[in-house]
Amino acid sequence: MKQHFPTAVFCGFFAFAAVTAAGAQSIPERTAVEAIAGLDHRTSDLFLDTGSAGAGIRAGVLLGSNFRLLAGLSRDFSRLFEEKERRDGTDRRTSYSLTAAWDIGRAHEVSLGYLYNRYELAWLAAPGLRTIGESESVSLDYSHFADWGQAGIGVTEILGNGSDPFLRVNGEYKLAGLGGQTEFYALGGAYGAVDEDDKGFSLGLRAKMPKGYNLYASAGRSYFSSGGDSTGFSLALVKSFGANAERIFRRH
Repeated sequence: MKQHFPTAVFCGFFAFAAVTAAGAQSIPERTAVEAIAGLDHRTSDLFLDTGSAGAGIRAGVLLGSNFRLLAGLSRDFSRLFEEKERRDGTDRRTSYSLTAAWDIGRAHEVSLGYLYNRYELAWLAAPGLRTIGESESVSLDYSHFADWGQAGIGVTEILGNGSDPFLRVNGEYKLAGLGGQTEFYALGGAYGAVDEDDKGFSLGLRAKMPKGYNLYASAGRSYFSSGGDSTGFSLALVKSFGANAERIFRRH
């Protein structure tokens, strides 16, 4: 896939969304934007430890009463924490995402998503030379929402490389009685390949703060049939803009 195609999809989404939303209702009531910044550290049993930092933006529009479109763009940078003589440059990844979501009543959601990643790997042995890689995936998800939180299940297929689909489950549970204006949610998730032995899980905490801020902290463990099991820790801050941001991004 050419690099410019995701950009065209991304821009086309905004053009379509703006026209549709303007025809139905005022744009501020049907659109929302959120900015994301995060840090990640991953320790592998086989490969080298890495640290990464990234930022992104996500926009959403409510079309009608039950249909939403979401688009995202992010950029992150990774570096080795050890044996830098192997690769002392900065690896980069750019991601584009597009998701269509249907609300079935107040308690159910079905979504179809597309994700495109472009990787740039730097090599110390050849300064200035970067290895470029690309990947695409599609996902189908179902989520259930309740007063206690939410739970979901989904499947992800990586396109073009013949790999197995991945099944995923996730959920969050509201921790009542904690905090004042800040609400806390316990997070959990797991995934596994359909035919291979690749799998993993994660646990975390979300703090929902005033003025549209959400802070996420999580830790996870991944297992691979080829070896190189890894442990990761991440921290992310999300700031939402828009009167109906919680409705559009479907977040408690």
